[in-house]
Amino acid sequence: MQFSIRLNSKDISIRSRLILVLSYAMAAVIAFVVYTAGGISKVYTNLMYIPITIVSSTNGKKHGIIHAIAGGLLLGPFMPMDAEQNIMQPPVNWIIRIVIYVMIAYVIGFFADHYRQELINVRKRDNEIFEAHMATIYSLVKLAESRDYNTGEHVLRVAELCRLLAGKLRSREKYSGYINDSYIEYIFKAAPLHDIGKVGIPDSILLKPGKLTPEEFEIMKTHTIIGEETLLEVKQRYSGYKFLEMAVNIARHHHEKWDGTGYPDGLSGDEIPLSARIMAVADTYDALRSKRVYKDALSHAESLEVIRQGAGTHYDPEIVDIFIEYENEINDIYNKAGTSDPETVTLELQE
Repeated sequence: MQFSIRLNSKDISIRSRLILVLSYAMAAVIAFVVYTAGGISKVYTNLMYIPITIVSSTNGKKHGIIHAIAGGLLLGPFMPMDAEQNIMQPPVNWIIRIVIYVMIAYVIGFFADHYRQELINVRKRDNEIFEAHMATIYSLVKLAESRDYNTGEHVLRVAELCRLLAGKLRSREKYSGYINDSYIEYIFKAAPLHDIGKVGIPDSILLKPGKLTPEEFEIMKTHTIIGEETLLEVKQRYSGYKFLEMAVNIARHHHEKWDGTGYPDGLSGDEIPLSARIMAVADTYDALRSKRVYKDALSHAESLEVIRQGAGTHYDPEIVDIFIEYENEINDIYNKAGTSDPETVTLELQE
């Protein structure tokens, strides 16, 4: 699984082009103002520094120099010195002006390019550090899952399922202003951390092949609190990683139920964070389809029916609707990600 900081270069490129177009339009307007004001003998020629500075600082020295030449020509051979007296400016006048414009554009563009490259380098280093941190965290997740008869495929599948469900929910009016690209990316990164708290559960309970006693089940339920506390420590140290806030919510609340009978806080309905409600459905589906020594794996259709029956009690009914609507894509994700053992469904069977 790749965890990375995505730089939206497409949006940056569109903004840069828009600034370029507007700056050329501004230069044309300035040339018109200079002409109608009476010629270059007026102070309005100094306004041409504005679009040149804007282009050089946002698009670099290459575009800045081109813009400087264009701006200089707009105030060049065809622009009169004094329009009322029909006096044209000597060639040396506008040539020197172009040279000055180019020099200014070069200096501003040089520093803009320099600091832009520095920013790229910093972002690259941040991304490398982020990858290293996430590799460490993900190793802990793999360790926790391996103790639970899990090869790690479960966390990959639930991440994909959560991303799919969040993307489909985005089309619903209720969530259109809440779920955005960042939200979808965050839930994909946060989902694998949902059961990290299982590192704190004793093997005698976590690996027990039979039904847990009430006392053991209470201990098992604490994995949500352990997970939250673990991720809060990580979040405190790496506050720049916004997805960790979502990971904290998922770790604590992915066993809450829509009707308020879940744990650890007994939240109900919209009180449960949306990310945790999405995880609850994705997590259950993947668990139901997994074979264990104490149970056979259910088919896609059987797992779907279990989730359908839990709509409005265990699960958010709107998320279940989306899940059922896109069941073929759900099934494809499970099959493509592999069918190795996901997390234990002991909790799901006993709740």
